[in-house]
Amino acid sequence: MIIKKKRIREIEAYLSFLKEGEKFYVGTKNYIQFQKKLVEIGFSKDVEIGETVLPSFLMGPISYFNSAGKYRKLKSKPMETAYRVGEWHWKDWGGHDHYKLVDIPYKRYPREFIKPPSIELQIKSNDIIASCSPFIYVKEEYENIKHTINLFLEIFGECEILKDNLDSYSHIPIKRLNWEVLPEGKYPWVKLNTQLLPVISRVREGNRSVVLGRLEILSSRNPNFIALGRSGFSGYIVYGFENINLFILESVYYGNATYIFDKDWEEFSKLTKAEILEESLQFARIIHTSGWENELRKIFNEQQATLFNQSA
Repeated sequence: MIIKKKRIREIEAYLSFLKEGEKFYVGTKNYIQFQKKLVEIGFSKDVEIGETVLPSFLMGPISYFNSAGKYRKLKSKPMETAYRVGEWHWKDWGGHDHYKLVDIPYKRYPREFIKPPSIELQIKSNDIIASCSPFIYVKEEYENIKHTINLFLEIFGECEILKDNLDSYSHIPIKRLNWEVLPEGKYPWVKLNTQLLPVISRVREGNRSVVLGRLEILSSRNPNFIALGRSGFSGYIVYGFENINLFILESVYYGNATYIFDKDWEEFSKLTKAEILEESLQFARIIHTSGWENELRKIFNEQQATLFNQSA
């Protein structure tokens, strides 16, 4: 069953041939015709079986929601006070410049965050690209199925409902291409700033200095390595402090917090975006306010003390 539309609203008309509880994949065949699109969403130029990516959020609104989630305004509720971090600049009587980070209050409707579906695409064979995992045709999955079909339609302009075939798909090694680890070596801020320029240039000008300030503080702590997000992870930067078993995930585009994990890098790099955003897997979370640096320092000190006591 091949679907060629811009978007579908209901799935029943397209999947009526499936039995309740039947497993299937959403995908497309002869993907070589979409070679340029494959590179744009994050696959390597010479794709291999098993390559898996979270599609780039730059492909359109469905891809953006798939990668970053979205906020829904709750207009039925009274407005609330929220805060954003800004930089206050003034000159004294002597003409000297002064700068200070401040929390700026503003009124808005409460917002409910809808988590990103984080559907990953995988090269299944020499001519098939499909959803990484199969779907089960039950009502509880209808929204996810519709979203995945629309994701394929937004990226490729078509998709096909494919039969489940465990003999062909079950033992494919997954090669996630979501992170690019920078080559080993020291990265003083001047050098790292150049590496991050393509990412930072997309940040709103009013927020840029605040974001750069956080990144510079993290860099000054001499991480063992730095990894940049690719494809649907673009805008995420990981600072790896392996000596104290901490990995700091900072986003320049999304959300209002810094996420901290205490997993090893091999384990962390295999997490899907949905798993990364799951609070139960996070070691700590620091909200982006003017007290951010103090909270970061406190976590580093506590982690160092814990490891020292364990080794004593």
